[in-house]
Parts: sequence; structure tokens; C-alpha cells
Amino acid sequence: MKAKLLMLLLAALFILPVSEAAITKKRKIPRYKESACGERITTRTPIDYTIETTGDENCLQIIFLFPLHEADITVTDKNGNVVIEENQTNLYEGKALYVHSPKAYPYTLILTSPTVDITGEITLEEEN
Repeated sequence: MKAKLLMLLLAALFILPVSEAAITKKRKIPRYKESACGERITTRTPIDYTIETTGDENCLQIIFLFPLHEADITVTDKNGNVVIEENQTNLYEGKALYVHSPKAYPYTLILTSPTVDITGEITLEEEN
């Protein structure tokens, strides 16, 4: 009787964690991948044109980690609809743009300014 009870408890310890892993969904996070970056003007100090994305199913946040003057920013969804369009805007380090209720991945980001042209894609990837 004690052996059966012990075997039942051990089986429960091995089955519960495996079934819990099957129930939980993997979280998907947005990733930005740069397609092209063409610098028009060479500066004395090199600028790292880094763009980060964060968010969940309610909001997508695009963060620019570099300063830039007179930039035209366009973000389009997979259907070609313009989601964000800002003309002649000044970017500063940490400026964020938001897409509310993002459903149409992948998004295409096009940034054009007198100093640089950047084209990139924002996709959803599962978190490891």
C-alpha cells in the first residue's frame, strides 16, 4: 500500500510540470530587423542608428536611441496601410512612437532624413 502511494506521488510530480508546460503559451515579442541603412553625410563622430521595439498584443512601442533632425518617419502594416506618419520631426534619444492594437505584422519602418535613410521590418518572434 505504501509503495503504491509512493509511486502515485512520484508519477504526479513528473506529470504535473509537463502538463503545465503544454498549457502555457510562449510569449511573442516584437523584433526590429534593419533591411538597409544608407548614410548621406559622414559625421566626425560615428552615430549608432539603433531602434528597439517592445510591446504586447495591446501596444507596439518603437524607440529611437539616437538624435536626428528633420526626419520623415513612416510605418506601414502588411497590407500597405500607413499606421504612423510623422514629417519633419526631430528625433531625440529615447523618443518613442506607439502603434495601438497591432494586429497586421510585419510592419515596415522607413526613416528618411538629410543625414541617413533607414528601412527596416518589425516582426513577431516567440520568446525563448
